[in-house]
Amino acid sequence: MIGREGSLLIWALLGAALAGCQIVALVGRGRFPGLGTLVRRATANPVGRGVLVLAWAWLGWHAFAR
Repeated sequence: MIGREGSLLIWALLGAALAGCQIVALVGRGRFPGLGTLVRRATANPVGRGVLVLAWAWLGWHAFAR
């Protein structure tokens, strides 16, 4: 298993990647969908809503339950 520093590094990389994707979406002038558009598309479908709820529960369980 990886240590605390490794976990924090992975979360920091994921956050930076998410921020980078959002910046590319904003600078791309509509060529790439932003985070809000992707979430809106996912929540329009009941299966997508279920996946988002499961992802949020997984994130909460692994990140905040420590």
